[in-house]
Amino acid sequence: MMPDDLSPLAEGLGESLSLDGIERPADRAYTGIRRAILSGILKGGAHLGEEALARMTGTSRTPVREALRRLVGEGLARDEGRSRFVAEFPFEEVAVIFDIRARLEGYAARLAAERITAAELDRLAGLIEEIDRLSGPDGTSTRIQDFAKLNTAFHATVLSATRSPQMQSLSAQATAIPLELIKQFVWSQPVNVERSNRQHRDILDALAARNGNWAENIMSAHILSTKPVRPGANTTQDTQETST
Repeated sequence: MMPDDLSPLAEGLGESLSLDGIERPADRAYTGIRRAILSGILKGGAHLGEEALARMTGTSRTPVREALRRLVGEGLARDEGRSRFVAEFPFEEVAVIFDIRARLEGYAARLAAERITAAELDRLAGLIEEIDRLSGPDGTSTRIQDFAKLNTAFHATVLSATRSPQMQSLSAQATAIPLELIKQFVWSQPVNVERSNRQHRDILDALAARNGNWAENIMSAHILSTKPVRPGANTTQDTQETST
């Protein structure tokens, strides 16, 4: 839990959040707070005090206030009266997020199979190659965060290929929270990067073949295969080490 004064936590934390090069104060505050939430530095239920967050991100209260509004809209923070807190993700809500994304992105892949360009197919292939080049063991936070960026770009490219503003609008909030970071930092369940990227290749094959049924089914299965296991469930190790 993050204390209101953040005295031991705020000092010097901006450097560890890698905020160099982000000049606009509102973007700096948003990026810093978002990274701190998704990396587990700011725990679920923690109070998001504006002054402490301004020190943490090297900004001021006005950009922090704007950043918090964005994070509430994404579902990473919640309002309670005049205060804001880090959102908590109970298992049931996490399961809902995965189910929503499986349905939305499955249909998006069906649309994309009909409309995707050669340049977008090349972009997806390039992202797959970049993920292949990630080094380090699966459980390291740096590797997971690097994977999260590339994985988000892969899924965003598929959504863009739908050429549907409605689909992109509907998907915006559901895709705002990287699923692999929920698994790794909120539920502490492993992310299998290699397995995930094999599934990405299957999605790419389906899109390149212009096969909407195949693309929809493989995308939906890809997301559902990453769904966290309920704590205490009796599962095999292979089931627990799902991909994202």
